[in-house]
Amino acid sequence: MDLMLVLKAVVALSALGLVTSAVLSTAARRFHIEVDPRVEAVAAILPGSNCGACGNPSCFAVAEGIVSGALPVNSCVAGGQSVADGIAVLMGAEACAVASVVSIRSCGGGVNAERAYDYGGVRSCAAVARLAGGAIVCSAGCLGYGDCVKACPFGAIVMDERGLPVIDLDACTGCGICVRECPRGGAGLLALVQENAPVVVRCNAHDKVKGRKDACSVCCIACKKCERACPSDAIHVVDMLAVIDYEKCTGCGTCVAVCPQNCIDVHGRASGISSVAADGKGKDAPGFEIEAVDGAVE
Repeated sequence: MDLMLVLKAVVALSALGLVTSAVLSTAARRFHIEVDPRVEAVAAILPGSNCGACGNPSCFAVAEGIVSGALPVNSCVAGGQSVADGIAVLMGAEACAVASVVSIRSCGGGVNAERAYDYGGVRSCAAVARLAGGAIVCSAGCLGYGDCVKACPFGAIVMDERGLPVIDLDACTGCGICVRECPRGGAGLLALVQENAPVVVRCNAHDKVKGRKDACSVCCIACKKCERACPSDAIHVVDMLAVIDYEKCTGCGTCVAVCPQNCIDVHGRASGISSVAADGKGKDAPGFEIEAVDGAVE
């Protein structure tokens, strides 16, 4: 072995390392940008999930925007009121309300839905949606492969024994990622509503009612019983589907009680009933009670 050659190689590599270190050190000093300590403080209050629900690429970007004044203190959708209040105190700004929303699923299909064909490909809603629109007969229902479950950064969604994603309102932050990831989210299968929305219609179909029950046994049949019974005029059949006006809905539960298909569920954080326990139960949800309203409820 030529020791002189080895020595020259070691010297050359050492010299290269010293030169590179000097260049990097100079560049670090020249291009160093001072970060406002308030940015780091605000970032520490934010959830740090980088969910993108606020429309920004990261929580740090939100912190920078808040400190610079480009974004309001209540910009973080996922953090809710507590985060907004904490940032307001830190920034010396006035506290402002956060419109808290949660995700809902407008489908009661799963095992109740008829299959259009047997699918054996990648277990992904996005993948099966590309094959003739999906493996279920209903063109508006849940495809059941849990893309929303995988996408939720807060672990707020799980698949149940029916093959449907169930949203835990205690964990849901209303970030909206599940809505974006669902191939039918844009069509209303998953949507964001105010956190106290008292009830939810578990159907998203707008096709002709005739034959709809052949596709799903718990679908809305546009019978209008809920519409006629509602004492607040808060639910109407629109385009062959029961639609709730949450501005009018009082959460009396009349629509839940009279629905012959059991496809309206108690919902919302103010209901006092677990969203997981109530999902798919309709009038049979544990803890659900209602007194007759003008004779509407038998």
